[in-house]
Amino acid sequence: MTSIVQVEYRLSLLSIRQEILESLGHPVISVVGSRAARNLDLSNRSPGVIVIGHGASRQERQGLINYFRQSAPGVPLLALLRSRDDDFSAVDYNCRADDPPLWVRTVTQALAGIE
Repeated sequence: MTSIVQVEYRLSLLSIRQEILESLGHPVISVVGSRAARNLDLSNRSPGVIVIGHGASRQERQGLINYFRQSAPGVPLLALLRSRDDDFSAVDYNCRADDPPLWVRTVTQALAGIE
């Protein structure tokens, strides 16, 4: 079964978002921060989508997007955005972080494209 990988930058948001994502019926792999994300071994995990939280600087998130494009080619990337963020061009989906119903639908859409 495909999993959802979540990279968050605040523990409080990580647990809330993990609970929401688990309701979609897929295993959720959650990590805090870009360093932990880079240390993930996804070779045995079958990621269906990678969700990158909005809590880090744009530069840090862009670096993580670039990393996942290289290390997990073909896996859809979803960037959660602050209200003033511009979209990231190198991801498959951009969603406002303050609109959970939208990003949940987007995660579902990304997973549907994999299954």
